[in-house]
Amino acid sequence: MIITYYAIPQQKVTVINANLTRFELTANSVTSLSYNLTFTMNIHNSVWFNKADYHDMEVDCYYNNEQFDSIKLVNFKLKPRRTRIFNFSRSGNSTVNLQSNGVDAFRRSNEMGFFDLEIWLKGKRTYANEDGDYDAKFSYQCKLNLQLITSQNSSTQANFQPVKCH
Repeated sequence: MIITYYAIPQQKVTVINANLTRFELTANSVTSLSYNLTFTMNIHNSVWFNKADYHDMEVDCYYNNEQFDSIKLVNFKLKPRRTRIFNFSRSGNSTVNLQSNGVDAFRRSNEMGFFDLEIWLKGKRTYANEDGDYDAKFSYQCKLNLQLITSQNSSTQANFQPVKCH
């Protein structure tokens, strides 16, 4: 008897562009975060022989391990060796629980003008083969170090280097 094992290749996830134009704690509260964040994310189907169905997809944005935004994506199909591009533009106010050390870290980041953010892509993909459907949940973390773009440094936004997510 011959037993074969076949591993389905993973998709590749990359943040190819990101801008942070507002990221501040509101003046009257250290638990309310105001933000303007735009980013472009690619999802590439590495499988060369079959399409992938993506569903239950969600993109979550974090600062200092505190989630400040969440985006639900529509279900979609991705043909073999094809890439889907998502453009996100998010702004708003969110309640975060930074604690005192998180507030200190925020102030240091604000003085330097750079913030470490995490973008998480979570979901489920299905590949069909002759034996049936293969379902797999996945989670990718994209670590971004973004400069806060202001009117004084607006020319630096072209310096973003794509980030591979793991």
